[in-house]
Amino acid sequence: MQQDLSLLPEMFKKVAFGIMVLSGLLVLLSILKVIAIDKEIIASIAQSVFLISLLMLVITRDKIEDELTMRIRLKAFAASFIYGVTIVIVEPLIHFLFGDSFLTGKGAIELLISMFLFYFIIKYIMKKSR
Repeated sequence: MQQDLSLLPEMFKKVAFGIMVLSGLLVLLSILKVIAIDKEIIASIAQSVFLISLLMLVITRDKIEDELTMRIRLKAFAASFIYGVTIVIVEPLIHFLFGDSFLTGKGAIELLISMFLFYFIIKYIMKKSR
């Protein structure tokens, strides 16, 4: 018996975009020196908040959520996971071959953000080509 994914209602997209704007506003206030907090702390908080907003966008329903949309969503999840694993495996090899000048090491947050962005790109391409 197949069960659908439990997704958030569509209105959470607005919440996610609001959180994303707040993250950008936090960075902007830090650059303008309105907030007197260490830049590393601001960057860490902004990355985490941005990551949470991307996660909310991923697990929120679309306007039209049917079986094909769910199938596209799951294929995009799989492609994103494969992308992340490939980056983790290939990156040390690239560092070994080309040194640190070619590609800098990514942290977990940067890897997750790139996986989410890859998910959105794949999902968009698959929805356009259906």
